[in-house]
Amino acid sequence: MNVLVEFAGISRVLIGIRDFSLFLEPDTSYRDLIRHLGIRFPALLGVVITSDGESLLPENKIALNGKRMIQDSEMDASPSEGDRLMLMSILAGG
Repeated sequence: MNVLVEFAGISRVLIGIRDFSLFLEPDTSYRDLIRHLGIRFPALLGVVITSDGESLLPENKIALNGKRMIQDSEMDASPSEGDRLMLMSILAGG
């Protein structure tokens, strides 16, 4: 299946791209996606993704199709064909 992975905030600054299309096997979980992003974009490790590449740091989330955040309890679920997954920080300063 194909998904669009978008980057916002610090993740975009760290890797310098806005988005990219990614082919995933049908049983790929959100957790697997995070591992893949850590391998493909090592600059995210320790800042957005845990240093071991296994999960997001608590202040970062995946937004699904601009409608809701994927919760920690949903990380073993799988995205669907055509989903738009935005990696973003939920912290805001002021």
